[in-house]
Amino acid sequence: MIYTFKLARRLIWGASFCALTACNGNSALPRSDKPANNAIAETAKASPYKPTATFQEIMDSVVDPSSDFIWGSVTTISNSTGIHEKRPHTDTEWHEIRRRAMMLAEAANLIAVPGRRVALGNKTVEIADPLKVMEIQQRIDTNYDQLVGFAGALREISLDLLAAADRKDVTAIIQLGGTLDAVCESCHKVFWYPEDARNTERK
Repeated sequence: MIYTFKLARRLIWGASFCALTACNGNSALPRSDKPANNAIAETAKASPYKPTATFQEIMDSVVDPSSDFIWGSVTTISNSTGIHEKRPHTDTEWHEIRRRAMMLAEAANLIAVPGRRVALGNKTVEIADPLKVMEIQQRIDTNYDQLVGFAGALREISLDLLAAADRKDVTAIIQLGGTLDAVCESCHKVFWYPEDARNTERK
């Protein structure tokens, strides 16, 4: 049996995540007074940043590998040969956790850049029956401020992870890893999941 951050997230979902942001997966989506496409187009036009990568590419290139590394950095495996614990010990191992936390902190800025498209094609690749890209794009364009709020929560937890790595604090890495999972999952529920899955806890 393998115990990872999936256990930790169940214990600290409510207290940790609510302290970071008022947004959550069950909250109603705020509506802009302006038509979605017009509002986001105006914001993107005024921005000096010109996004190239899609949201899906940012997740695949930066967020997913960095998060997975942090979640896998502290594990306990119980099998027929006994209990085996994985923990960072050397300066090099702690520095790598710090690097991944920094990547996540900067990924929050990438997520908040206006005008970024969801994907290059018409479908996402995460689940067998994906939500249509245009529907995700509509949610993002209509609720851009809420997306920025989630990005801010990701930035805050990433900075906490960075500080924990500097302290070489294993306990904090475990707790913060659970909160990181909660932040990501809550944003996915609002923007990424099909309607019938948005009120169902993802495994």
